[in-house]
Amino acid sequence: MRKTFSAVSLFIAASFLVSLAAAEPFLRLVQPYENAAIPAVKQSFVFGSVLPATATLTINGLPVKPYTNGGFLAMIPLEAGRFKIEAIADDGISSTTVIRYINVAADAAPMADDFKDILTASPKGRQVVRPGDTIELAFQGAPGGTAKFKFSGGGPDIPMEEQSGRAAGVYRGYYLVKPGDKFDKADVTFMLKRKDGKKLSQKAGTEIIVQRRETPRIVELKEDAILLTGPDSDLGYNLFALSGVRFEVTGESGDFVRIAVGATNEGWVKRSALIDLPSGTPLPRSISRNIRVWTNGTSTFVEIPLQHRHLHRIEQTLEPHVLRLTLYGVTADTDRIRYASDESAVREITWFQTDPESFTLDIRMRQKLGWGYDVRYENNSLILEIRHKPQIVSNPANPKVPSLHGLKVAVDAGHSVQSFGTIGPWGNTEASVNLAAAKMVKAELERRGAEVVMIQDGTRELTLSDRVVAAWKAKAQFYLSLHCDAVSEGTDPRENEGYSVHYFHPQSQPFAAVLHKAYGAATGIKDAGLWRSNLAVCRTPTMPSVLLEMGFLVLPEQEELLLSSKNQKRLADVVAAALRDLVIKGDE
Repeated sequence: MRKTFSAVSLFIAASFLVSLAAAEPFLRLVQPYENAAIPAVKQSFVFGSVLPATATLTINGLPVKPYTNGGFLAMIPLEAGRFKIEAIADDGISSTTVIRYINVAADAAPMADDFKDILTASPKGRQVVRPGDTIELAFQGAPGGTAKFKFSGGGPDIPMEEQSGRAAGVYRGYYLVKPGDKFDKADVTFMLKRKDGKKLSQKAGTEIIVQRRETPRIVELKEDAILLTGPDSDLGYNLFALSGVRFEVTGESGDFVRIAVGATNEGWVKRSALIDLPSGTPLPRSISRNIRVWTNGTSTFVEIPLQHRHLHRIEQTLEPHVLRLTLYGVTADTDRIRYASDESAVREITWFQTDPESFTLDIRMRQKLGWGYDVRYENNSLILEIRHKPQIVSNPANPKVPSLHGLKVAVDAGHSVQSFGTIGPWGNTEASVNLAAAKMVKAELERRGAEVVMIQDGTRELTLSDRVVAAWKAKAQFYLSLHCDAVSEGTDPRENEGYSVHYFHPQSQPFAAVLHKAYGAATGIKDAGLWRSNLAVCRTPTMPSVLLEMGFLVLPEQEELLLSSKNQKRLADVVAAALRDLVIKGDE
């Protein structure tokens, strides 16, 4: 799902029968809730339920046609400020009125020519740079002016350029750090000459330091961490780094530290995940010598003894099926690679030194499909565990049913009682709908002999990390996450609705594609696409992992469909058939 609604709107109206007995229409608004803060949008949706479903319904004077079960959804125009929503249901005998007030944000006013201040200057906070780095600077002020900046402590004024279009009034500039620059916590002063000739100036509030060290600054990860593409948690994921790995620091920006990745790349990690090592600590270097491949029957292991822990990257392709493992800071001196028996998932390993900083192995697989892998360190030896294809055997408890005996599946009902997700016109929460569907899937998989791990039973609060860790600890071989979808305010759900299937790693794509095709054919719900999505539960590489958005709970007809046991059984049949098809035929 893409949106969460407030618990204020959660009340299940079993009492609507009393209203019916009193011969007046039952009417409830579910969304938006009282005093909801709505962003600056011109229209948004209102939904809820009314009985009888044949009642005449208006919202702010606009006619709304309820669905056959009494649920309704309508898009209404909004105005900024304290906004009144008035819904009236009339059954021809009596009427019911529900009034709700919400707070709609105003559009950001365009910057006037006589604007007197400089706003939103950047960068801010501590900035550590090296010669050759580019410092990006920006501020917002009156449009149509002439802007410059300079560093505290002297130096020339450097011109800035105003952006065009809707970004008018935003001025940007750049500075390339030179070897001779000696900033010492230097701030930046922005200067703006307005169209009327008035001059303004303001400091950014930053501390810029040029890093000059005789020895590299070395840090160590005190916990597993994510390397980002830039100094912001909202930016893209670059690499996954393991506890104990050491890096050279090449810069800082606010709460983030820039570290070197090989000879030519970099990544950003939160400062709180790092331990500074004493000055003079050498940058870790290892020599890779003999490599060993072995199997325990359910997984194949590639063991690479090293002298230190190093950052790694895994790249996976399926045609052909190859895992490319790159180790940064490692030099190859690998004379021998000892293979396991033919039961191993590994067909062959070749290696090459990409550059002096990067040692790469191409691990070619016997398996056409990927069933998950895990990278970890045991002391200073890197262990790559490659999971084998599950072995399906006949189900002794039910021999006439197509068997999934020998397969272990993690079924995860998205959300929970407190973080309940989206909500439908009749007040059904996403968490409850997800759980009902998950139980139906569980029952069908178990009927076919599979072992099912229920990640969420509806009573626990689990983080996204908790969920994938639980699946890995249980040694599940497939992960299915069930959700219902929604949209943000200002977007019409009827123009964006449908089911969608999401995956991240290439090993999950075949499963996602089969589920995507089969679910749409079985349910008739509009297709909203097959997506490669950077979602937390899809990022686990330890097993194929797929997230299904079953439909739009905010739409009354889909709320009814998603709640129906018949539709939930269709989902369960689709999941079971897709898994069996892929396990049985996946390597043909």
